[in-house]
Amino acid sequence: IESSSKVYKRANKEMFGFSSDRKAKRGETEEYPSTNESEDFVEVMSLDNGEEEALTIKVTPRHESIGLDSPHKILDFCTTVTARSLPKDDDNARAPVDIVVALDISGSMHGRKLDLCKETISLLIRELSPQDRFGLITFGSDTNIAIPARKLGIVDKESILSKIRRISTRGSTNLSGGIGLAAQEMQAVEFPHEVRTIFLLTDGRANVGVSSKNGIVSLAKGCLGSSNENRPISIHCFGYGADHDEEMLRDISQATEGGTYCFVEQDSDVSSAFGNALGGIISVVAQNVSVSINIANEAKEHGITINHVKHNKAVKQSDGSYLVKIGDFYAEESRDILFETTLCSQWKETNTALPHVMVSVSYLDTINKKLVIGHQITKYIERAAGNEVSDTNKHVALQSIRVKMVEFVSMVKEIAKNNKLDEARTSVVEYKQNLEVEAEQMDESSNPLIVQFLAELNNILSGLASNNQYRTYGSKYMNMQLETQMQQRCVYGDGRGVASSVYANTSKKKWAMKLSNAKSIK
Repeated sequence: IESSSKVYKRANKEMFGFSSDRKAKRGETEEYPSTNESEDFVEVMSLDNGEEEALTIKVTPRHESIGLDSPHKILDFCTTVTARSLPKDDDNARAPVDIVVALDISGSMHGRKLDLCKETISLLIRELSPQDRFGLITFGSDTNIAIPARKLGIVDKESILSKIRRISTRGSTNLSGGIGLAAQEMQAVEFPHEVRTIFLLTDGRANVGVSSKNGIVSLAKGCLGSSNENRPISIHCFGYGADHDEEMLRDISQATEGGTYCFVEQDSDVSSAFGNALGGIISVVAQNVSVSINIANEAKEHGITINHVKHNKAVKQSDGSYLVKIGDFYAEESRDILFETTLCSQWKETNTALPHVMVSVSYLDTINKKLVIGHQITKYIERAAGNEVSDTNKHVALQSIRVKMVEFVSMVKEIAKNNKLDEARTSVVEYKQNLEVEAEQMDESSNPLIVQFLAELNNILSGLASNNQYRTYGSKYMNMQLETQMQQRCVYGDGRGVASSVYANTSKKKWAMKLSNAKSIK
């Protein structure tokens, strides 16, 4: 019989791709972790112990009942995963975090840009708890560890702030060196926290060291990916101003799970952008979330299959089921996975529900420090005699619109990249008109999600006004909009965008506002 320690270490390795063994690296001499602190999780947990679940799941069909004689041959389902909330203003209720900022200090960051970044980073340090770790890497032509990653409870914050005040611009943009050194500094931490992230901020394009997009993205994957000792490190990329390479930064942010790309259009937006990202990572309640989707055994006997899972991370398994890895969850967040199944043409019983799909979720609970293997949910569909079909579920319909909008914006982005701005504008105008009609027919014109879709389409249209507008704004905004809708996560850089986003949780809104009010360093 395996010990409980071996069981959860094996579960870590097989289910989530990492081992919970730690090897000593550069230590923090003021820390003396107990035996348990050197291990990731104390047990594998089911959901029968009365603790509040970090995540809950719900499975909703487009139609709850479909008559056997109806012409419907396929059916959409939506799996919704929702995260718990956190108590307000209680640092003990959240998971501690490790943050390393990689700051571009090349010559183009001179003046107000760098001053605002320093102000924002200083406020961030003041607000982090003693259990959080913070480190700062600067990169121009060369790279430098300005502040080693340490727990803020064992360092003098004022001495850190003094170092930040003395940072000045110099040289070119060694982006690869900044990413590599930030990753090295993060990996050097002994007994790291479960939530680890890098904030990368740059206003330009790589011109020192590795400079190609493929080379830098490959480097990021290698530096930040999982190993036998640690889980992957997420990276949040902030593209400052009109001249950065948005495609590269977006790809870097996707090197590991949980990262985002944020377009910081105005100098003054850097604080709210940092606050938005910070509010997310300090409210992480679950990591390495995996959703399993399968057909119920009885449904398989009637020839029912999964046609398609409409998610870019869906992977078909050998038994015909699908596994969808959807990364980490901030408090209050919801994610939706749409999938389509066939329907049986015959059913031996009448007026009886047929079990169609089975869905379960597994994840790391960062609050309770446990692996969770969730209960399996089976969803039934009524298959009565006749051709009657129940009403369309509006949530499923709205999520279908979201998925189609991601596909549409991806198409428009490619059209615009080929310098066909007139065609792109015409497509957006037509799509927007059709969406307005569809929303009105659904009686959902005032739905916050529809309102956000239409606002985003207007912004996209604005970004297609001219070649210069597309280069400096439109291309960057479209990448950010795709991130927002694909991840169902607020990645906006400006405070108004965060405040109005349907995806911004309480913590994101609070911190975006708080850091946007950053004052000059004293």
